Formats: sequence, C-alpha cells, structure tokens
Amino acid sequence: MRRFEVLSDEERVDRYKALARKALLAYGLAPDLTYVDQGTHTVYRAFFGGGAFAVRIGEAGRDLALVRRELLWLAALGRDTSLAVPEPILTLHGDLFSSVSMEGVPGIRSCSVVRWVEGERREAELTADEVAAMGGLAAALHRHADTFRWPEEITPVHGDAQSRAFAACEALRPAVNAPGDPSLLADAAALIADEISPSPSAGPIHGDLRLRKLRLDHGVGGVLGFGRCRPGADLEDLSVLWMELAGRRSALELRAALLEGYRAVRPLPASCEDPMRAYAVLRALEDAARGLDALSRERRSKGEAAERVAAELRRTLSTLLQPAEA
Repeated sequence: MRRFEVLSDEERVDRYKALARKALLAYGLAPDLTYVDQGTHTVYRAFFGGGAFAVRIGEAGRDLALVRRELLWLAALGRDTSLAVPEPILTLHGDLFSSVSMEGVPGIRSCSVVRWVEGERREAELTADEVAAMGGLAAALHRHADTFRWPEEITPVHGDAQSRAFAACEALRPAVNAPGDPSLLADAAALIADEISPSPSAGPIHGDLRLRKLRLDHGVGGVLGFGRCRPGADLEDLSVLWMELAGRRSALELRAALLEGYRAVRPLPASCEDPMRAYAVLRALEDAARGLDALSRERRSKGEAAERVAAELRRTLSTLLQPAEA
C-alpha cells in the first residue's frame, strides 16, 4: 500500500472514504458517501432514514475533549432550541462519536455523524432584513449558552482578554519589530484593556461566527462550524460578524440591522461598538501569533515568517485602531 503522504488529493479522499465506512460500522450504517469538503474535518454527505447527514472524519491528533465539547453543545442545541444545527447522531453504544484507525491512514481519527443543515449561504449581497435575521441567530445561540455548561473535566480555562493579549504580543515581539511596531502592539493592548471588562466566568461561544457559517432557509436559521467553540463573551462572537460587514455598501445600515436583530432576541449593552472593535484587535493578535507558530513549524525561514505575519498584522491593526464608526 502506498504511503499516505505521497497520495494525490483524490487518492486521499478515497482512502478517507474507506476509513469513514469502517467508522460507520459503530453506527450500524452503510450508506453511499459523497465527498463534500476538507478542512478541520473531511466531510462526506450521506442519506439514510429519510434525511441527509454529514459524516465527518477528524484530523489525526485532534483533541478529543474539544470534539466532545462541540458535540455536547450541538446535541443540547438540537434538543433545546429551534435552531438548525449539525446535531450529532449517537453510535449503537450511545456515544457522540467513534474513534477509528486503518492501515494506510496515519493516526487515530474521530468520526461523527451529524444532521445536514439546509439553507442558503449568504455572503455577497446582503439585505438589512437578512443581517437582522443573522443577529437573531447569534442571540438565540448566546441565550442558550446562558444556562448551558460543559462538564468540568472538559471545560477549558477561560482566559481573560488582557492575559490573552499579553501572551499574543509576547509571542509576536521577536517577529513584529520594525520601527513603529512596539507602539502598535502597545496601542492594541491598551485598547483591549480599556474596552473589555474582565469576566470571571462565561458560557460557551461559537468562536468563529462568520457569515459563511450561518444559513437562512425559509424562516429557519442554521448555524454551522462549531469546531472552535469555547468559553467566552458574547460580544467576542458578535464582533466577528460586525467586522465582516465593514467595507460593504450600506455598512452602517447593515451593522445597525445586526444589532437590532440581536436585541430583538437578547439584550446588548447600549454602547458595544468599541468593545467589539477591541475583540477584533484581540482576534487579529491571536491569529497572527498562531500564524507565526504555524510557519515556524513548517520550517520556513524566520525572516519569511516574520515578514508575512508582521505585514498582515500591521495592515489589520492600522485599520482596527482607528476610531469606530458610529
């Protein structure tokens, strides 16, 4: 059998399909599988029992506590709300996922089967009504999170924003060191300290609530992509959608609709624009620190890694550190 590392993308997809079929034995299922996409999971679509489902094969070495957190919250959302989410199907033994390995595929992989979420993906041209509906989706998600908690043994530590900003800046300093960079990082940390209040405890947030993760289908709202869920603040989640609306035609109107739709379901502070901008700055710092770490692990030159990360971070912070629009 040829080594996995030398296979073409098409050959890898076929091998993952064989692994998925093996994993589905734990569910007592043997449906036809159609390849959909590859990212954090390799995803296949299957039809059985009168419905459509996604069969997801995780990356090798993926933290199983993270997998369990994602699926536990999805199961609770499917049970407790009317939101369309990828609710997990249990194995024959009542487990949220199975673990599977196979010759020719490196590592032990998690396999989960979740309900397929229908609906249109809306990113290009958005109306105010559509954005308001998306705000309502985010609010419904956070309203459920008000009372939902993971078991203590799989709940990660909730780091406050100031500590996270300090850790990211420290990781970035060796690479982001051109004239003006130290003051840029200091301004970023100062905004975060001024605008984000410490939170001793928090419920779960989606963690990557982008437009492409939301679905609208004949009045039913859907949310996808919970792989980065963790404890956090509602405004951190909402800030992702808020920033994605920047630069669009009628951005002010769309942002107002987002907040109006959210407030129709769940309260928000009267003034939340500056805290959301601060959360966007924090996200930029942490994304840059992760990017630098990934480039280093890929054994690229430190100079190349520093140049790419620093240039992108400078562009992003130069925009975000401007006063927020009304």
